[in-house]
Formats: sequence, structure tokens, C-alpha cells
Amino acid sequence: MVANYATLTDLWHKTAHQMLFAKEEELDFIASIDTMLYDNVLSCDSMSYKFDMGRDLWLTRARFTVLQRDYLDLYELEQFLDRCESIGLGEAKRGVVTQMFCKTHRRAAKKYRWGNCMMAFTFRGGNKYEKPTLVLHSRVSYIAYIGGLDLALCHVLAREIGRRIGCSPKDIAFRWHVDSLQFHGFKSIPYLFRFGLDDVLRGETGEYPSGDYPTLKLVRRWWRGMVSDFEADVPLEAQKYGPLRRIRKRYQEYMTGNPLPSVPVKTLNFQPLRERG
Repeated sequence: MVANYATLTDLWHKTAHQMLFAKEEELDFIASIDTMLYDNVLSCDSMSYKFDMGRDLWLTRARFTVLQRDYLDLYELEQFLDRCESIGLGEAKRGVVTQMFCKTHRRAAKKYRWGNCMMAFTFRGGNKYEKPTLVLHSRVSYIAYIGGLDLALCHVLAREIGRRIGCSPKDIAFRWHVDSLQFHGFKSIPYLFRFGLDDVLRGETGEYPSGDYPTLKLVRRWWRGMVSDFEADVPLEAQKYGPLRRIRKRYQEYMTGNPLPSVPVKTLNFQPLRERG
């Protein structure tokens, strides 16, 4: 997929929708737990981002702390920000591009046996033809789940760069090179509820038959199993698969009027990384 959008918010939602409503011939791979699109170059002209990890993805603030500590090295981050400042203020040679590699995972070998999800960032300064531009290079991302948090990390990074060069994220453009975009069968369920797609999930609109939309068929299958367990009062402890148990727990909280607290992107920062040192 190659596409350009106005804002980072548009990039996230429109890409997720395109995967959710893709026909079989528009997808590159269909598995039992996710669908995939290869060779993606996504861009936007502004890094303005409306995002709330608590309400959009049913995640706690601690998950953003884990993400930044997993992928960013504090020393490398500060050096990168210094170079971005030099480029953004015009102190560096014209046209220069700087880079920051993400931390290489060495723990949980099975989880990361194929490599990092996020691999590197680059930044280049603006000129009369384009804005300053931040670029993320990813191996893989679940677009309607952690992909939203990956983009939040990028937004916070753009905010830090902007403070140093006298602009805001809306003044910075973004490019995302991602080898494999994936839509997860059950981890994407919070996104669907948050953004008014639960009727489509239930099949109540009748517009999107499962036979025509593989991603939607996949998500519906996982959702129906979760709802069946919820309505039958099957104990959470009976679900041995941890990731599915977590989503079912959040679904139960949502349905009983006790959702996770709001964690808007404006409250996210790199303080946990800096406090750890």
C-alpha cells in the first residue's frame, strides 16, 4: 500500500479501515489470527494526532512506558535529538539526513525471534519544497492495535524535535515504511468499539458479509467466541491464552461500564525513559 494523508490521525484510521474492509485479492496473506499487507509506504503532511491509548486501545499508561524502554536507548535518543536540532535550525549541511536505530531485542527470544517490530527513525530538515520530515522504518505493526501506539511514540518524538527547532508536530511531515501491516483478529476489537464499528462487527448493518471481507470475518470469529464466554460467565481464569484473556477482561470492564481511564497522547512523554537513566 502506498498512500498519503493530511494528518497522522487520518493515516492511522484510514489505513486500519482499508485493511478491515479489504477484499481477499487486496490482501497479501490471511492467517488464522491476522491478515497482512506487504510493502507499505504511508505518509502524512502533518503529525497532528488525536489518540487516547486508554479509550482507543484499552491500554494503560504503563504500556507506553514499556514501548519506549523496549525500543529507545536514552543516550542514542538524546544524541538523535541534538542532531535533529542542528538540522532543523539550519546549522548542519543542507540536505543531511540523520538516523537513530532502535534497541535490538535480546530478551524473550521466542517473541522477537524474527527481529524488532520498529527498526529505525530518520529525520531531515525542511526547505522551500517540503516540511521537516520524521520517518519510521518498521518490520511489522498491528495497525489497529500497537500500531496506534507506535504512531503515538512518533508523535511524542516529533513534539520533542519541534520544541528544539521552534515548531509543533503539525508542522512536521511523516513517512512510515513498514514491511508488513497486520490486522489482528482479537487485539483490534477495542479499536472497533471505540470508533463506532461495533455494529459492523456484530453484522447488524448487513452491508459487509463475512464471505467478502476476510479481515472482518476473522475479527467476527474471535469476537463471537469472546462474547459467548462473557455471556456464559466463563471465568477469566479459564482462558489460558494470556493475550486473549487480557482483551476479554477489558471487554468485560467496557460492557459493565468500568472502562480504563483516559490517557490522551498529549499526556505522553519520555519521562519514564529519562527517569530510568
